[in-house]
Amino acid sequence: MKRKRTYGSVDVEKVDVLAIVQLLTVGCIVAVDVAKSKFVAALATATGEVLRILRFEHPRQTRAFLGVIEGLHANKLEPRVVMEPTGTYGDSLRHQCHARGVRVEMMSPKHTHDFAEVLDGVPSMHDLKATVALAQLARLRPGKVWTPDAADKRELRALMDRRWPMLQTQALYFGHLEGMLARHWPELDGLVKVHVQRSWMALLQQYPGPHLVAASSKAAAATLRKASQGKLAAACIESVIDSARTTLGVPMVGEEERRLRFLVEQIERETRGLDALDDEIAKHVHRDPVMSLLAVVVGPTCAAAIFSYLGSPLAYANGRALEKAIGLNLKVKSSGTGNGDGKLHITKRGPAQVRQLLYLAVLRLVQRDPIVAAWYRARSSYGDKNKQRAVVAVMRKLTHALWHVARGSQFDASKLFDVRRLKLSETTPASSTTSSVQAPSPPFKRRQQGGAPQARA
Repeated sequence: MKRKRTYGSVDVEKVDVLAIVQLLTVGCIVAVDVAKSKFVAALATATGEVLRILRFEHPRQTRAFLGVIEGLHANKLEPRVVMEPTGTYGDSLRHQCHARGVRVEMMSPKHTHDFAEVLDGVPSMHDLKATVALAQLARLRPGKVWTPDAADKRELRALMDRRWPMLQTQALYFGHLEGMLARHWPELDGLVKVHVQRSWMALLQQYPGPHLVAASSKAAAATLRKASQGKLAAACIESVIDSARTTLGVPMVGEEERRLRFLVEQIERETRGLDALDDEIAKHVHRDPVMSLLAVVVGPTCAAAIFSYLGSPLAYANGRALEKAIGLNLKVKSSGTGNGDGKLHITKRGPAQVRQLLYLAVLRLVQRDPIVAAWYRARSSYGDKNKQRAVVAVMRKLTHALWHVARGSQFDASKLFDVRRLKLSETTPASSTTSSVQAPSPPFKRRQQGGAPQARA
């Protein structure tokens, strides 16, 4: 009967580096399992044979572990530190190893997970076993060499990381506002689109409730007209005032009025903050020639997300590699009559932020590009209840186009789609047979207070 494989570890401060050096000849693999504080590292030969498994607490014992790395490096054993890209917890250790001239490789977590049962016949995974699996994988195939990001990329990434919490906070307050309006003033959203216009903010801050608007109808109308800079139609302003008088909503009490004013103030604050942040992101984008090319097609924010989370498209061998990095490559799960539905789905292994912005960029592209719109509507999934499948199909096409755009090609939808099979006459004017992007589209310009701009990306 095969004996069960066991895993044991030793504290890093009790390790005899010289004893380990004597067991090594050429090369050394140091496989590290990263956690928030409890790290585990396997010291293995170049053939993947594990000699010791160390455990240390980060950051209290990290210097002792780095001392082991330095000892291996000083004896010219050329250690390879292999890790998984587990968020930011391993960044400091990667930086310290790289600063000491040690090669750092990143191994895909999917490969480690799939290798679990191959290693010892047991599908379970724990920290000690993960280090052994990493060492074995490093023997079979080298991981991607890790190098520190450039300062410009780190600054852009910091801006994008600031943007996401602000978007989430804005969406949270919009959700609460929608609920309050549905209860107290359900007619307002049908007259003024609160998600795309801004003139209503000044109105509700000064008159937080339909009964207050109705009580000061002339002053409220003037406030709305001034906030829209005269661009909101007089008929629309009159309809808002009339709806305040005849609303079907529940009358508001004092605390509800204060809550409504608070929500509007928070939404306005987050919106202004996002505008300022987007301007700063656009400045970074326009300073880079490749990002500027992508921004013409998908906008500066989406271009910045691609660069900050995935790197330059120039670093990818082809469009499929970029598609896979974004998580738009397809997978199918169909095994008999089990859990698989036999349908294709995207893997979603890439950063969700990039997919979100690319999704919104496609929605804008469908609105302004006749060829893209015709191909989008020709998809069989467009006629289904879930049109998102058709949008995702355009996203996959657009990803391949961006790979070429980054290399200097002009975006031309007639080259991306088979125009001969599209019924362009049904969806576009007769003069529009081809479409190419020459300059940034209007949705990326500064939005006006009273107009109806596109939804924020």
